[in-house]
Amino acid sequence: MTLPKEAIDEFKQIYKKEVGVELSDAEAFDKANRLFNFMKVITKPIQKKETDGNARKG
Repeated sequence: MTLPKEAIDEFKQIYKKEVGVELSDAEAFDKANRLFNFMKVITKPIQKKETDGNARKG
């Protein structure tokens, strides 16, 4: 899934404000989609079978 143009434009504005660097459309597209995919991975709920045997005892 890729982000819509509006989301990319908003990302460009936020990036410029926070980092002080103006991104091209291609750079913003790449960075925004990478961030989005990263967030999907780290916020994915852990499934029960993924945690079996991994719990610390103690």
